[in-house]
Amino acid sequence: MVAGGLFTLCILGALVVHTVPALLAGLLAFVLTRTLLTRLRRWDRNRKLLSHELLSGVIVGVGSLAVLAVTSVLVAQFLGGESLRAFMLTLAETVSQVKQYLPEGLAVYLPDSLLELRAMAAGALKEHANVVAGLGSHIMHSLLLTLIGWITGVLAAVSLSTSAAGSEPQPVFFAEWSRLWALLSNSFKNVAWAQTKIAAINAFMTGSFLLIVMPLLGWHLPYAKTLILATFLLGLIPVVGNLLSNALICTLALSVAFPAALVSLGFLVLIHKLEYFLNARIQGHEIGAKAWELLIVLFTFELLFGPAGMVAAPVIYAFIKADLRRIGWLR
Repeated sequence: MVAGGLFTLCILGALVVHTVPALLAGLLAFVLTRTLLTRLRRWDRNRKLLSHELLSGVIVGVGSLAVLAVTSVLVAQFLGGESLRAFMLTLAETVSQVKQYLPEGLAVYLPDSLLELRAMAAGALKEHANVVAGLGSHIMHSLLLTLIGWITGVLAAVSLSTSAAGSEPQPVFFAEWSRLWALLSNSFKNVAWAQTKIAAINAFMTGSFLLIVMPLLGWHLPYAKTLILATFLLGLIPVVGNLLSNALICTLALSVAFPAALVSLGFLVLIHKLEYFLNARIQGHEIGAKAWELLIVLFTFELLFGPAGMVAAPVIYAFIKADLRRIGWLR
């Protein structure tokens, strides 16, 4: 009971004080370290290696830096000459041209040109100068907390695995505490794996449409590779991420031609009708959640805890369902 209450306070604290990135980084590090440690123990049963725990921690720590470096190089090569600054400028210019396709009642709220849009943005920056000034320190603070969460996850995996491998019986509090965090990490693994598969499928379908279908129809969307990458990254956020990526695609399609935007919208609607069943199958297999369940949980957590709550919602929901199945309240 005490362990469960303390565990709940930890999760609520992470949601309330906005340290969800640190929590998720810690869970990812915990999963990777524990998985590697388990495989090392199976492979090296005679303990020929000096320390499985130390080796696992070093591999996960150094390996994560290597993966980040390699990923950065591959992304830069994939994007080629496409820059984020030029992409944002094109997007802003397209938004300023959308007025001609909107009713007059809505068009009056949009700028007439890119210069006017820049002026509006500059005015907003001046009006919220204090917020902008603190943005850099907030980002550094979040990165530091994320790094601390990552290190904590590695250390927790090593500590809990060492305790579990011992022959002495564990105290009740420690056993329950370890079980809860292990269950949460397993829920995170299932959610992350399911959402990564969904994002990859979505990015593949979108890439096929942008690079093959649209050129065959005579339209070449600018920054197609950037859109594919954005589709994958945003697709890691359940449900809402797809809506954001679709908005980007349709907006840039307007910069080519109005019919291109209509075709893009129709294709994306069709794809998401197919993905609805695919997502239900993947999510149902990995975490036992339907799409409508995730929608309710996502928007409830967003209302209560903001965008960070929306990111953490699938993990927490999967954890609750797994624990309810354990005690027999769910099948």
